[in-house]
Amino acid sequence: MMKKIFYSTTALLFAVSSMVLTACSEDALDGVNRDTNHPLSTETKFMVADLATATAVSVVGGDFNTYASVAIEHEGGVYNQLYNAETRSGEWTSSSTFNNAWNATYNNLYNALTVVKKTKDDADDPEAGSTGIRGIAEVYVAYNTAILTDLFGDIPYSEACDINKTMTPAIDKQEDVYKSIMETLDNAIADLQTVSDAGLGAYDFIYRGKTDSWLKFAYGLKARLLLHTLYRAADKNAVCQQIVELCDQSFQSVDEQAAYNVYDANNWNPLFDLQYSRDYLGVSESMFNKLMEREDPRVERIIFYPYNMHLTSDNPNLYLVPNGTPEQVQWEYSYDCFCLAQTASTYLLSYHEVQFIKAEALARLGQDDAAKEAVKNALKAAFANTEASLTAALEGPELAGTDDALFFDKEDPNVPLTDADAEAYADRILDGLTGEDLLKEVLVQKYIAMYGANGESTEAYNDVRRLKALGEEFIELANPKNSNRFPLRFGYANSDTQANPNVKAAFGDGQYVYKEPVWWAGGSR
Repeated sequence: MMKKIFYSTTALLFAVSSMVLTACSEDALDGVNRDTNHPLSTETKFMVADLATATAVSVVGGDFNTYASVAIEHEGGVYNQLYNAETRSGEWTSSSTFNNAWNATYNNLYNALTVVKKTKDDADDPEAGSTGIRGIAEVYVAYNTAILTDLFGDIPYSEACDINKTMTPAIDKQEDVYKSIMETLDNAIADLQTVSDAGLGAYDFIYRGKTDSWLKFAYGLKARLLLHTLYRAADKNAVCQQIVELCDQSFQSVDEQAAYNVYDANNWNPLFDLQYSRDYLGVSESMFNKLMEREDPRVERIIFYPYNMHLTSDNPNLYLVPNGTPEQVQWEYSYDCFCLAQTASTYLLSYHEVQFIKAEALARLGQDDAAKEAVKNALKAAFANTEASLTAALEGPELAGTDDALFFDKEDPNVPLTDADAEAYADRILDGLTGEDLLKEVLVQKYIAMYGANGESTEAYNDVRRLKALGEEFIELANPKNSNRFPLRFGYANSDTQANPNVKAAFGDGQYVYKEPVWWAGGSR
């Protein structure tokens, strides 16, 4: 608090009092307009903690994944925005659809780049030279950038996230963005190899700072992204061989996968949060048919009766969402256990995905037996994941005690699927398959395994699009609107179509989402 100044008639006292007044005023004014609640710098451990949550909840498990699940018929959209997405009624061509997720992903990218900058060897920061933390941040940079460019194609990148450069960043070509992503991943791999522990402890929600685990994640992510670019590869066999090698350096069990599992009674899995509060989704008819055609035992664990129909096994009528032509209603359609899996993990990268990536590469190389073994590994993990999601639904804090009679057509629904069930299923569906027939089933099984509560529909959507470019439309979709209105990409967000003339010009009227594939899927942007 400022001292009260008493003026004197003597020059000396006046001078002294003036000096005191000036000093006190400057001290007080130093604090004016200073935001003490939002510091300009913070320890990287807090930023890494936020990156895990924001990436898992807002990017992997959020709107991107929900809309992708409707596009590829993992789920059926039955109400409001997701009904519009299902029926292709403007949602895909509106710049407002993905605004929140777009902004969240760029915010993650900014924060991850900030951590990289703070931990550079020559940074003017107390955490300079923290290579383990830098390697983790570089994985987040690559991951969030890949999500953006995979969904939107050409994106603001090299000039983005730095207002000192420009407020209207130019749009970079996807091919160039991918080159940068791969360089970032290589840097991450080099940095993560320098230490065994990043020193983050509980602030790293994914691996508790264990850099060997992050290293395996980085190898698996690089395999995923190389697979995206297979259409563009000059030597596809060489790329497939590299993918196999990367997968062998990645996860070797479900215990090593990149899972965010900080969900409880107060923090909900994003898919559960949407469905429980809004009932926007129902069981996709084409998804159900794929399970039934293969006599997949998971169908009896996944599919539930409608909310308002207390049906029993002697009245096994299901209300499936007819792809592309549902009624816009709530609480009428059958639903899956995944939509109610309150505490199911969100996967940034799962073990079963890595094994399916490996299986596809091996099948393309003509190594059928090895491909089948990888599929078997993947299916064991996928069956276990179905059971984990079912438990997260039936024993979740909000739905504990749910009536078992809601299961679809099963006399004893409480018999969980086992590794033996997965092996038997794999042996049956893969028996006698070779060449392209085997490759097709690998991709279909991956598509089924990525159906769930874990945020993996986005990657399945990437698979559908890259296979289309390769002329291998193995995953058959039933929506009749797909003949001319399948979303080949997501539309830019209005935060940038309104503020950045470069993005506004690229967006146009939004109809390009139905006409122009992204670069790695055969397009030009």
